[in-house]
Amino acid sequence: MPQTLRLTSQVAEALLGAVPEGALLVGADQRVVAVNQQLVEMARLQDVDTSPGTPVGTLAEAVAEQLPSGSTALRQLNRRQFPRTAEVRFLDGRVIRTNRRPIDVDGEHLGVLWLAEDITEQRRREHDLRRHVRTLGDLARERAEFTARASHELRTPLATILSFCDLLAPPAGGPLSATQGTYLDTIRRNAQRMQEMVDGLLHAAASTGSRPETTYARVDMARLLGRLTHELLPRAEAAGIFLVHAHEPGPPAYADRNQLENALAALLDNAVKFTPPGGTVTVSAHPYDEPDGTGWEISVADTGIGIPKEFHDEVFTEFVRAPNARRGAYPGTGLGLSAVRDTVRLHDGHIALHGGEDGGTSVVVRLPTGRPAPA
Repeated sequence: MPQTLRLTSQVAEALLGAVPEGALLVGADQRVVAVNQQLVEMARLQDVDTSPGTPVGTLAEAVAEQLPSGSTALRQLNRRQFPRTAEVRFLDGRVIRTNRRPIDVDGEHLGVLWLAEDITEQRRREHDLRRHVRTLGDLARERAEFTARASHELRTPLATILSFCDLLAPPAGGPLSATQGTYLDTIRRNAQRMQEMVDGLLHAAASTGSRPETTYARVDMARLLGRLTHELLPRAEAAGIFLVHAHEPGPPAYADRNQLENALAALLDNAVKFTPPGGTVTVSAHPYDEPDGTGWEISVADTGIGIPKEFHDEVFTEFVRAPNARRGAYPGTGLGLSAVRDTVRLHDGHIALHGGEDGGTSVVVRLPTGRPAPA
């Protein structure tokens, strides 16, 4: 054995035998110091001389015969300049990941340790996963496109039905009998219900596509909630519902105004929709200042039909509605709370439900104040 081999072959063989990967120790003179059995089997070197002192080029040539002719790894093997980490694809389809680790002691280069691991199964699983993800993405896009097309097709006839309802109603259509008035109200009510469902489906189709860029700006939370409750007041009065609001002044929040306004409007709409005549909807907002940050706590509480406690998590899932909402024939698609949750998460906030069935519902949203976006 050449004197340049400073590493003891017996010790090296014992050490490499305990390594789970294939391992090859090469001395500074480019000769084999030790090879473990794992590498011999992995690289198909059973018929190659791997004894200590063998030129490493002999092993490289044996491996090169198993690689495609145009392989980058083949050229690197021929130049003896393999990268620190590389993946080598063999002719039989196997993928081997190699790792080269120089061995230097006190500034002196003693050799190189090569480690090899068969990652064929790992790459196959990753390939299958990517293929499944692409398939699911295609299915989601197809569903969104179908939903959008169907919803758009439904909007036109529904708008026509509602327009003719207005034309038939007094005074434009002249006096109607009690029975005719009942029929007309039924048509209008069901058309409006279908229109709400179509709007929900359109929202779902839009949410599965690319989300519009979020634009953060200063938002006066008390003023925003005050305006939303004021706009909702006529509808609440018409339904015989008491609407109470208490908004404390506080620091502005940095948020996407449009998305936040839509989310809060959906919460208020739900509270009124699920509250019977004579009930109360209470909207409150106040700033908080805690050790972990500042923000706003917004509460929308109603005395409506409530949500069973076992459904408090599920109702935030798209198209999921509580059973009492379905039994009560309340219009909706089960998309409102999922959209609210997405907006709250977008702003690093938290949303929680309180209350049970027949006991009303309280929705509490905590939104951090946030910081202004950089110029």
